[in-house]
Amino acid sequence: MQLAVIDKLGDLEQIAKEWEELLRHIGDITPFQLPPWQLTWWKHFGSGLLRVLVFRENGRMVGIVPCFLHEWNNRRQLTLIGSGLSDYLEPAIEDQHAGVILEFLQRYLQSREEWDVCDWQDLNAGSRLAALRGDGFRVEEREGQPCSRIPLNGTYDEFWRGRGKDLRRNVRRYGLRAAEAGAVEFKVIEKPDAALLHSVIQLHTARWEAKGEPGMIAANHAAEFLCDVGLLFADRGMVRVFTIHFQGQTAALNLAFLFRNTVFAYMSAFDPQHEHFGFGRKLLHDAIKHCYESGVAYWNFMRGDEPYKFSWGAECVAKSRMFVEKVRLLQA
Repeated sequence: MQLAVIDKLGDLEQIAKEWEELLRHIGDITPFQLPPWQLTWWKHFGSGLLRVLVFRENGRMVGIVPCFLHEWNNRRQLTLIGSGLSDYLEPAIEDQHAGVILEFLQRYLQSREEWDVCDWQDLNAGSRLAALRGDGFRVEEREGQPCSRIPLNGTYDEFWRGRGKDLRRNVRRYGLRAAEAGAVEFKVIEKPDAALLHSVIQLHTARWEAKGEPGMIAANHAAEFLCDVGLLFADRGMVRVFTIHFQGQTAALNLAFLFRNTVFAYMSAFDPQHEHFGFGRKLLHDAIKHCYESGVAYWNFMRGDEPYKFSWGAECVAKSRMFVEKVRLLQA
């Protein structure tokens, strides 16, 4: 086993194909761990110094922990690339090599003076990193913000009959009300261009501004990042923009990523002037129906455990967060 530490963007870009090959052998990978997402995130938001830990056995990559070192709250912190805008960031480590990789990671942390704390968010519950131990630092695993997903089992008719009466009645009632006012059309766009991606972001921002809040995209200054990564994923056939058109205009959208037979519903947007027609429910209903017809296995709601998600049949996806802190800091 060998550990290489990548600290330059050009070197990280050069291993992208090897990185992708590693991910093909690991089962719990999402779009947010793929090189296009990670590299684009770093180009837009990266600060401090790259510290990407690459583990190889006999020259073949068997694990990667993509971090960067930066100042945060007067401490030198190791943070996972993608933090803040990515709900799944479990580092890619082959199971059969996990024990040895953790030993190498332990030695790395013990031998480096440049860091004070690691704050690794959006890890899987039962993360491999939870087994990390070592003299000179303390490891604390905490409960992370959960995600949720709907298993699309059986048929669509069975799924819809299993939903609560109130939900089914509201979807039907609001749908009829909107249809009386104008033409309503559901569409799925599989290859969005930059203009469409910008319109999704603009509609998302308008929705939150109507509530007096900035919204996730504006708060994180993430518009250009999402457009860039959206186009990269679109070239791979991984993007789905679910839309509701009302009276010839876009009333609601959902930007989602399709990966390994799961739809990751990343961002929803609604035109505030049509909120009284409940197009959010209509859009979700039609999108899930489309996923059933397309053979998708899961609809992933991403971060958050809002009650409405569970009325649609979602199950909780537990997450964890790890803090690694040097003992000398605790003793100071």
